[in-house]
Amino acid sequence: MSSKVSQIQQASRPVVFDMTSQECIWSVAGVTPYRLCHNAFDCTTCAFDRKMQRKRGPEVGGHAPTWREKARQGGGLESRRCRHMLSGYVPVKYCVHDFECATCEYDQLIAEEMRLMEAQEPMVELVAGFALAPNYYYHQSHTWGRVEYGGQVRLGLDDFAARLFGPAQELRLPELGAAVSREGSDMAFYREGREAGLVCPLEGIVVAVNPRLETSPGLANGSPYGAGWLVIIEPTRLSRDLRGLSFGRQAEQWLDAEAGRLAGILYRESGYRLAATGGRAVGDIYGSVEGLDWDELVETFLAPPA
Repeated sequence: MSSKVSQIQQASRPVVFDMTSQECIWSVAGVTPYRLCHNAFDCTTCAFDRKMQRKRGPEVGGHAPTWREKARQGGGLESRRCRHMLSGYVPVKYCVHDFECATCEYDQLIAEEMRLMEAQEPMVELVAGFALAPNYYYHQSHTWGRVEYGGQVRLGLDDFAARLFGPAQELRLPELGAAVSREGSDMAFYREGREAGLVCPLEGIVVAVNPRLETSPGLANGSPYGAGWLVIIEPTRLSRDLRGLSFGRQAEQWLDAEAGRLAGILYRESGYRLAATGGRAVGDIYGSVEGLDWDELVETFLAPPA
C-alpha cells in the first residue's frame, strides 16, 4: 500500500484506542484486499459491511462470498473464527452462532465488557505544562473522546481544564439512555457554588456513567484520562463528529496555543507565570492564583463555540 493511500485512510478513519491492529476483518478473512477499519470494529452498524453484503454473495447474484459466507462454507476450525478473533481483540473464539453478530449473546457480552472495563491510565506527553493523551480526540472546549473497540466512545475532561479549575466537588452527568448532542451542555462540574458547563464533543446515546464519580468527583480532575472518565456513549454520527475534533499533531498545536492564552490571562491578572518549558502546571491554578475570575475562565475556555 502506497504512503499516500495510507495517509488518506489514516486521516479518514477513527483511531481506536489501544488496538494493535486496525485492519478490516473483510481483508483479514481474505475476501478483500488490505483495508483499514473505518467503524471502530462495530460490524453491526458498518456501512461498508452492509454494502459488501449487498454486492457480494450467491443469494444476490454476486460472484464472490461475503466474509461470513466464506467462513460458513470453509472447512476446519480456522474458518469459524469469530469476528472478535479476526480483529485481534480476543486470542481465541470460534463462532457457534452462524456469524449473526447482531443477535449473538457473546457479541453483546463483549460490548458490555467494554462498558464496564476500568479505563486504563494512558501514557501522556507534556505540551506547555499540560498532559495530552495520544489517540484521544479533543474538543476546543476541553473535553475529549476516546474511540474504543466496538465503536463506543468514552468521554472526559482534559488535563488543561482539570488543572485550571481544580478539584470538582460535584458533577452533573446525563442519565443512562439519554441522548446527548454535539456541543450541547449536557454535563457540568461545581466548585464552591460555582458552575462550569462542559461541552459534549460527540452526538450519541449514553450507555454508561462513571459510578465512581458519584462519591469521588475529584477523580475527574485527578485522573482525567483514566479513572476520572465521565460517560460512555454509542455515537450516532461518529465519523462526522470526529472530523470536528483535534487529534495528534493538531491537538498538540491547539493545546500549546491554549496554554499561551491562559499564560496571558494569568500574567495580566496577577503577574503569575505559567510553568517554564518542560515543567508541569500546578494542579489547581484557580485555587492557587489570586484575582482570577471563574466566569471569565469558563467563558474563555469551556464555552461552546458561537
